[in-house]
Amino acid sequence: MRRRAAVTAAVLVAAGLTQMQAADAQPRAGRVEIRVDRGPLIMADGVPAPVIGPEIFGANARWIDDELGAWDPVTRGPAAGFADAAAAAKLELIRYPGGTVANFFDFKKAIGPVAQRGCQTSGGFAAVRFGNLPGPRNGFGPDEEEALATQIGAKTMVMVPSINQTAADAADYVEYMNSPSDGAATNPNGGTDWAEVRAANGHPAPYGITKWEYGNEPFLDGQRYWRDEDLQTRVQQFIEGGWSRQTAASATYQNDDGLFSGCDLVNRKTSTGAADQTYRTRYNPIALPSDATPESGPIAEPVLTVNGLQWTRVNSLATAGATDQVYEIGQADGAVRFGDGTHGAIPAKGAALSIEYTTGRQDGFLDFVKAMKAVDPKITVCSGWGKPEFVDAMGNRPYDCIGIHSYTDQAGGDADGAYDSTELYQQLMNASDVPTRELAELRKRIARNFPDPRRRPMLAVTEYGTISQNGPTGVSTPNNFAAMQMHNVYETTMLIGQLTNGVRLAINSNLNGGPAADPAKRDWGNILGSPPGFGITGRSMSLTLAAPMIGAAPRKMTTTGNPTLPGQDYTAVVAAATRNAGGIQLLVVNRSLDQAMPITVDPAGGPAVRSARQTTVTDDDITAYNNDRVQPVQPTMTTLRKGPKVEAELPPHSVNLIELDY
Repeated sequence: MRRRAAVTAAVLVAAGLTQMQAADAQPRAGRVEIRVDRGPLIMADGVPAPVIGPEIFGANARWIDDELGAWDPVTRGPAAGFADAAAAAKLELIRYPGGTVANFFDFKKAIGPVAQRGCQTSGGFAAVRFGNLPGPRNGFGPDEEEALATQIGAKTMVMVPSINQTAADAADYVEYMNSPSDGAATNPNGGTDWAEVRAANGHPAPYGITKWEYGNEPFLDGQRYWRDEDLQTRVQQFIEGGWSRQTAASATYQNDDGLFSGCDLVNRKTSTGAADQTYRTRYNPIALPSDATPESGPIAEPVLTVNGLQWTRVNSLATAGATDQVYEIGQADGAVRFGDGTHGAIPAKGAALSIEYTTGRQDGFLDFVKAMKAVDPKITVCSGWGKPEFVDAMGNRPYDCIGIHSYTDQAGGDADGAYDSTELYQQLMNASDVPTRELAELRKRIARNFPDPRRRPMLAVTEYGTISQNGPTGVSTPNNFAAMQMHNVYETTMLIGQLTNGVRLAINSNLNGGPAADPAKRDWGNILGSPPGFGITGRSMSLTLAAPMIGAAPRKMTTTGNPTLPGQDYTAVVAAATRNAGGIQLLVVNRSLDQAMPITVDPAGGPAVRSARQTTVTDDDITAYNNDRVQPVQPTMTTLRKGPKVEAELPPHSVNLIELDY
């Protein structure tokens, strides 16, 4: 039962928020025993967990504003402090150009001399959704990303936008990044030899990007864009492409019937009263009745109105009279053109312009994969719809990978007011097992469609974290909530779930915070802090405790005495273990708010344990986080007594690595 908040929202936001302990602390729990067996961990689909690779240390980067200050446009390299911080975070994989912010990203406008690059349209977060992002903010293109990745020793995973982009555009992107500059066009689409364009831009050698992802979170209403509001229809459109009517009736996108200009798809236009006005629809291409197929069904004529009066579409304005209220469209680019007063009437100045139309035909996942692999068959393409409905809709049609976004929502308050720190912690911990269960369910669903494990698509977590939202009273979570020690415990619990469910790559959200003049407002709730400096966050320190597990496969564990915490829905201890020739590695979290957990690690036979040590990341205060002034969350190492079994104690709300050396 939640207690009424004892602190106000203003106090919650303060960086020095003090942890509130439970009024009636429970007695010390009994000892938890963890036996690390020699046999492999068998996952939910009945197969052994795979070897853990270094790409579990990935981060989602956002292209805008020189990757939020990570790129120095003057030195053409990582900003001061970034490379050292990335090395400390053991960063191996960067997802570029990001997620929601990159839903409209056009790589062709992000290459070549920066001063000559075009505008981009925002998918959200970086600016208002559909807003114009001018060329000066577009200096971190694919070439800059690869320069950054190379200099810090990381690889790149490319998210290919699925909105206002075609399969042919994606093939061009693959050619730009991967094809040899040898004078021979390798893009089946023909046209521009994008490998030669890359060479002209200063990089003759291919980049060799092996991991790609199609689309970002299309299952969310706020990111469905042209697709249908009905979820089942939408997932089919995502997979197979299709058509969808755009009207003013959309509950999510009220301006879908507007006319726009350039990269600004948020501010609908009214008539300027000038001759030869040309605008664009929000989405393209436009389908006409003559484009109907058995797959599409009948396609209605566009309905364009000027001040509420319907005008008529014509194939050419050249044959129209001076007063004819007509317009013509460009199907491919969504252009809408009006007359000049000689051939077609001019809409009156200030007139409201509206168009209802059908998008068509948009390419889908299958189209994109086919086109991209025609350029480079060696690449892996993940679906950006990482949900059960995608698995069910795909059935046994082959695909490489499903890109999962593992998030839980964290509200800032309830009907009684703001949560205090204890309530925030308990709410977060109660949600921390949900992503693990979702991964296990996806494995089982995929296995039903692919009985042969060799054909089974790979699980990839292409974003994970928590989403902070306002509660019913409008109270938000505190500033830098995602940087706090409570969140480090949550994130590492998620990583353990990924390791035990065979996730091959894991991309945390996000790489770094953006710059802010006020140190108190810099964002430390990422893998790295904000510039300048890019300090090492507690989250990074916690997750990278798993580094010694790389190169080994998770082992079966038998855990006894693990208590479910009083009044909560979660057990105290969560762990994953590996064994290699050098010994045993146990990543273990104590989720108890205020009780240390004594544990016994049983190596289950094998060579004698020669030494044992424990590395712990925590702080007494669950709200503590590293920032420009103080860095309270730090790793500490303890030597453990060796023996047939090894005993250790896990501090409250802590992340730990226990290593037994043979």
